[in-house]
Amino acid sequence: MKVVMVLGTPGVGKSAVCSELAQRLQVPHLELTELSGNVTEVDPRALSARSSSILKRHGGGVISSHIVFKPRAVRVMKAIVLRRDPLELIEVLRSRGYDEPKVAENVEAEFIGLIYWEAVRKFGRRFVLQLDVTNRELVEVIELAHRAITGERIREEVDWMSDLPDDRLEKLLRYLSSVTLL
Repeated sequence: MKVVMVLGTPGVGKSAVCSELAQRLQVPHLELTELSGNVTEVDPRALSARSSSILKRHGGGVISSHIVFKPRAVRVMKAIVLRRDPLELIEVLRSRGYDEPKVAENVEAEFIGLIYWEAVRKFGRRFVLQLDVTNRELVEVIELAHRAITGERIREEVDWMSDLPDDRLEKLLRYLSSVTLL
C-alpha cells in the first residue's frame, strides 16, 4: 500500500503537489477536510483512525495536511514537509483572507519548523523530507517529491534563522513581534 503524507503550513502548496503525486502513484489524493469530516477542531486520534480506514479501502493515498498525524496501522512511505520563505508566506496567507493573528501564527510555525519537527517525531528522520518551495516551479517540487518517494535520497535542510539574509530575518522578526504585541 502506497501512503505518502504531504505536510506544511497553509499556503505552501500542499494540495497542488498532492494532486499530481497521487496521479503519478495511482492512488487517491486525500485532503484533511475529507478526513476530518469538515469539523473545526480536529482530534488527531480520530483523524488517525478515520484516515486508516479510508487508506485501507482505497489501497493507499497521498494525504495533504497541516496537522501531523500518523494513520493507525498503516506504514507511511514518506512524509514530505513543504517549506516556504516566511515573508512570502505572509503575503500568500493575506491574499487568502487570513486575519493578521492567524497569519502570524502560521508564519511563526513555518519559521521555527514546527511541522517538520513534529513529523520527525512521528515518523523518524529517515522517513521525513523537507522541500523548500520558495522560488521553485510546482513541476520541480513535484519531481523532487516523486523521486524521493521512489527511492532516491534527497536531502534539503531548511533553517530560516540561518538561511534568511539578515535584512529579511530582521523584517520577519519585526513583523512577528508587532503582531504578537497586538
